[in-house]
Amino acid sequence: MKKGLLMLIAAAAFTTAAFAYDYDTKVPVPGKTLADGKLQADMLFPVYAYGLRIAAPDCQTFSITDTNITKPKNNGSWEEIWTVKACTRTARIPIKFSTTEQGTDFAIDPMGVKVAK
Repeated sequence: MKKGLLMLIAAAAFTTAAFAYDYDTKVPVPGKTLADGKLQADMLFPVYAYGLRIAAPDCQTFSITDTNITKPKNNGSWEEIWTVKACTRTARIPIKFSTTEQGTDFAIDPMGVKVAK
């Protein structure tokens, strides 16, 4: 019984290590984003999800390398491009922001994601 339990624990540790990713979670993110620190932190993993989709199969390192405003703030809404580096590939992620009484909403445009090698 002990041997089986130890093997199960070892297998779980190996599986966790084998699928570990290194996401840069430093805030503020680089560039010119208008998003405040809390919104940036909230956006990191949704943005990285697109980075994961474009990454090479063995890629485990992800970072946001730049942010740019593509449509200036007007009536509480604006648009930005966040650039994600996933090993050797780069993705430009378009994001629409809109402020509400509860805070700021954001939406990623999946059809507008551009990938470069």
